Amino acid sequence: MGWALSIDRADISKASVVDIPHHALAKGEARLSVKRFALTANNVTYAVFGDVMRYWDFFSSADAGRLPVWGFADVAESRCEGLEVGERIYGYFPASDELIVQPGNLSAGAFTDLADHRKELPAAYNRYVRTAADPGYAPGREGLQMALQPLFITSWLIDLHLRDTHYGGAECISLTSASSKTALALAWLLHGDKPDGVIVEAITSERSKPFVEKTGFYDQITLYPDLNEVKADPRRLVVDFAGDASVNRALHGALKDDLIANIRIGASHWTNSAPASDLPGPKPTFFFAPDHVAQRMKAWGPAEFGKRYGAAWSAFADAIDGMFAEQSLEGAQGCLSAYNDLVAGKAPASAALIVEA
Repeated sequence: MGWALSIDRADISKASVVDIPHHALAKGEARLSVKRFALTANNVTYAVFGDVMRYWDFFSSADAGRLPVWGFADVAESRCEGLEVGERIYGYFPASDELIVQPGNLSAGAFTDLADHRKELPAAYNRYVRTAADPGYAPGREGLQMALQPLFITSWLIDLHLRDTHYGGAECISLTSASSKTALALAWLLHGDKPDGVIVEAITSERSKPFVEKTGFYDQITLYPDLNEVKADPRRLVVDFAGDASVNRALHGALKDDLIANIRIGASHWTNSAPASDLPGPKPTFFFAPDHVAQRMKAWGPAEFGKRYGAAWSAFADAIDGMFAEQSLEGAQGCLSAYNDLVAGKAPASAALIVEA
């Protein structure tokens, strides 16, 4: 008997641990024993948009949500030719102790889960990396990879998009939920190579301000209570990781048509994430990373995409080494506790929550 985190789709604050029976493998299947995975604000976004963006469709039962996470597993049993017991695998799993996959498109470095229910879902989430052939894999950096690499690719794609569009002519790029790991990665990318005259602004809480300042990734900091007072100069483009309706009302109300754009990424402030209506100024637009992955893959080819992304990730990993303290949590109850802290907004920005399944 195994376990899984079970989430009420109608109220993501209601979660529990349930028993999951193990079943025999069919020919062509493999059993992945989940060993460890990270929990971040990004997982809360998965839950908030579980139905709309089909995140629940990857692993869920008929009556409950199974939270997607990024982590590592070992091949515990295999009826798939070419995939051996004992291999270390990195990828997209349920918050659970195992996942049964139907591996296909096997190469030395990866395979795809060809399970019927996943075929119409974004391909980026169906690819599993065989770490033995991954030049970027380092056992000592598993925690960093789980907690930050899945977020970094979104940040990297946003950075590319902003550069391609010349920042929309903005003089200030404002990041809400600036202490979130995805926002920090984007701030690092922007800060490292930005045109003269462009400011990177953190929009954050009083509680998170010291951590945000310490990173050195932002040029200026604005606190949420002060948003009603922001001025049109410099002209802002907002990248919204908070997804907070009240934050959006304040920004749009203060800037109106002087706001260049509002790009929505996540919903770390999930309790107030219903889109605000009748906002003055430009309508917020949603950024869906898998679509941008597909576009870049088509333009560059998979090899060049991997090369460019790998180089950027390695540089970021070096830059943040030691910035986040790994917090280890044991098994099902540790997973439930960490999830509840994230949903309640109690997890410190400086922590990397790692569940040892």
